[in-house]
Amino acid sequence: MDYLKQDSRQAAYKQTAGQFQEHKEMNYIHKRPNYYFTSMPTKGSNSRSSTIYRQKTLNGQKEHFFNMVQPFEDGPLIAGNSVHSPSGKFLAYAPDSKSTVIAIRVVCAEDVEGLCKDKGPTADVVQGDINVPAAWTHDDRGFFYTKAVKPSDKQASSDANAGYSNALYYHRLGTQQSQDQLISLPPGTAGRIISVDLSSDGKWLMLSIGGNGTTSLWVASMDQDSKGVPQKPSFRKLANTGNDIYSHIGTYGSRFYFIVNIGIPQSKVVAYDTNAPNDGYVDVFTAKDGHEISSAYAIARNHILVQYFQGGISTLAVYEMGTGKHVRDIELPLGSVKNIWAQPDDGEVFFSHESLLSPQTVYRYDFASNALSTISEAKISGFDASAFEVRQVSVAGKNGASFPMFIAARKGIQLDGSHPAMISILPASEMWYTPWFIYTGSAFMKHFRGVLALIRTNNGPPGDSGADKKNGQQPFQRSIDNIKSASAYLAQHNYTKPALLTVHGTSAEATVVAAAVNQAPDQFGCALIEDGTLDLLRLSQQDQSIPLQQPFGDPAKKEDFDRMLQYSPLQHVDGNRHYPAMLLTTSQGNTGVPSWHSYKMTAELQHKLPKNPRPLMLREYSFGDNWMAYQSTSMADMLSFIATSLGLKQNA
Repeated sequence: MDYLKQDSRQAAYKQTAGQFQEHKEMNYIHKRPNYYFTSMPTKGSNSRSSTIYRQKTLNGQKEHFFNMVQPFEDGPLIAGNSVHSPSGKFLAYAPDSKSTVIAIRVVCAEDVEGLCKDKGPTADVVQGDINVPAAWTHDDRGFFYTKAVKPSDKQASSDANAGYSNALYYHRLGTQQSQDQLISLPPGTAGRIISVDLSSDGKWLMLSIGGNGTTSLWVASMDQDSKGVPQKPSFRKLANTGNDIYSHIGTYGSRFYFIVNIGIPQSKVVAYDTNAPNDGYVDVFTAKDGHEISSAYAIARNHILVQYFQGGISTLAVYEMGTGKHVRDIELPLGSVKNIWAQPDDGEVFFSHESLLSPQTVYRYDFASNALSTISEAKISGFDASAFEVRQVSVAGKNGASFPMFIAARKGIQLDGSHPAMISILPASEMWYTPWFIYTGSAFMKHFRGVLALIRTNNGPPGDSGADKKNGQQPFQRSIDNIKSASAYLAQHNYTKPALLTVHGTSAEATVVAAAVNQAPDQFGCALIEDGTLDLLRLSQQDQSIPLQQPFGDPAKKEDFDRMLQYSPLQHVDGNRHYPAMLLTTSQGNTGVPSWHSYKMTAELQHKLPKNPRPLMLREYSFGDNWMAYQSTSMADMLSFIATSLGLKQNA
């Protein structure tokens, strides 16, 4: 009999998985002078389809504006490839395309004489090997776009743009693409245009150009006499950034503001004054100790909204542009800010937030009143988030260092050690997005009245952390120690006991989980290891090994090999100890982590532990194109494995 079929509640688990998948998260909300535009996934469709609504006020009636799936031969559209013009009169959008040929079209949000009717298309079509999205000029007359240069394109390959692999064009609404204006690029340089932007005041055209291993920033003044876009802008170079990454925030007078090295602890905000070019870049403020600046936006005419990031937690702070003075912090629930939607001259800001109890809450922040309010929340049928509470605790780790752990549990539970618990391991930092809401963990809380604990690991690159160098410790061993310390904390504080504790990790975090089980099998009752890299010493023998070497190291190098040998899961299975129930899962066609890692580890476990009192199992999936069905099945299987192995009863 299939071990998992001993649990008769798989249908209930799959129903829960389906309810999780059915929730809809807002794609964006953009404020324009006459409307708020909101993009939502289209009901009853896949996530790539969306509907844009508009409303005069936030409390006003939503009106359908545009479906982001159109009966064009180009195919379905991606909502992210759409840009509202500054006035909100126009929306430029580009269909998804499996080829390099992309078409940009325009739809109107009001009647525009000679161009279009409200909600109707213009005749504009810009197509080719184009990078999207487009960059609108602030007068709404047209937009910039880049297009790959082909040898047959004599105009774009002219002397004015020699050495560039793509060309910059300006398209004026109501004209044919053949009339688009080719913009002369900075002379004496070469490479590829990485990004095109307009300054927040619309007065400057900004280019980021990459080539020869470096990136350079260029700006050119836009014509202010209503004569249109200059064909030969007078570009000036702001900097060769080298390995640094400069991200534009906004402008204030003659000063440009940038984030330098977004997403790393050394990030900072700098300013460049076009009236004082000899001063170069001047530091405005740097990231707080241990924090990263993950994004920054110009708001309320002369302020900067900064998102800080530390240990997976987002915080928001406001600074004055001219002085760099800290104005205030914005209080947020524990979690991560996923998106911020702001306008440079407006104090009304929107952002989406993810927490342990909700996949998305959209907040409105009013700068003038310093008030934060909720305008949208992704509700999940069958999961009552109000029945739970989240707390942050400090866990003492090895060598005296402490780390945060986040615990979600039903309100008012008795801490008597009787509750099943799950520790979910997630990465400490992803540059663009760090998850919080854990679907399997939330289902675990719902069905078993369980406690969910979240800790984050920083797994590399090896020796990257200053704290690790100081303590003579490698990131992976520190992560392993933190898992063991977290499990001990939950038991010592009577949230659970080892026999009722499950630990769960995916990808690199699955590797850490397997290593922690090897070192302390008696601290866990169950372990879920999804797509783990489990034989670290064989990475160099894989076709796809390079991405995996980034967090683990390269076993072809002796120093890395010796270190990896210390914690590689396959080489440290202990046949003299009892292991917790273990479910290793993998999927066919996974180019990131080949299935043989899970197969070898399972074989080693079963070989060395033939009489283990709890199951040591492997589950392989083949999901093809049906990702949602795979997610539903794998979640149900994991819950059944936990329930059967630990003898849990369903409580919800």
